[in-house]
Amino acid sequence: MRSFIFLLFIIPFFSLSQSGISISGMSQFNIGESIIPQNNHYTPISYENRNNNITLSIFRGRKFRIGTLAVKGSISYSIENTKYHGANNIAPYKVTKRHLIPSLEFWHILFQSEKAFLYTSVGSYGIIQNLNTKEESKITENTVYEYNGIVPFLRTGVQLNYNRFFLNPFVSFDLETIRFDSTNDIFNTDIKERIKNHTIRTGLECGIMF
Repeated sequence: MRSFIFLLFIIPFFSLSQSGISISGMSQFNIGESIIPQNNHYTPISYENRNNNITLSIFRGRKFRIGTLAVKGSISYSIENTKYHGANNIAPYKVTKRHLIPSLEFWHILFQSEKAFLYTSVGSYGIIQNLNTKEESKITENTVYEYNGIVPFLRTGVQLNYNRFFLNPFVSFDLETIRFDSTNDIFNTDIKERIKNHTIRTGLECGIMF
């Protein structure tokens, strides 16, 4: 029944006037220092990190008297490689994280001009089954950790358009990640506790729309 109601809600957007498909990407390198627990105390350890990301998005919407209502769906693939250099009898090791992250977002565009618009949105992004974190160490066998998660959020931002190029800085109110093995775990989660442990973060998306 939930699925039927959801389809009735979103199907009209597929025939609306404003639409677009975009592809965006990022490659980022960082160096830094972290800490790990060892023998009842914490040991500093330096690392090098490379994160490569590509995202495909679909956007559809329509203007009303209250503003423009829209649906944005996207899917991202990310590979993050982190090399830890080792310290205090800890051998160097490497952690590889592969993420396939779907996202669904409902937008309300408040103020719109030819080159920019202000919006608020509600949605969620997820970490689906078979996403994994792989640990490679010289002293242990390779270990793969699999997990599922979904993060509901509220967001506000500004999108700037330059021909086919767009820039989208935003601020996001993210609930604590909901870990799950089945859909029942999502519906049975304690939302008040997730809101209490929220995170506020900023972000910047850029890409080409075609």
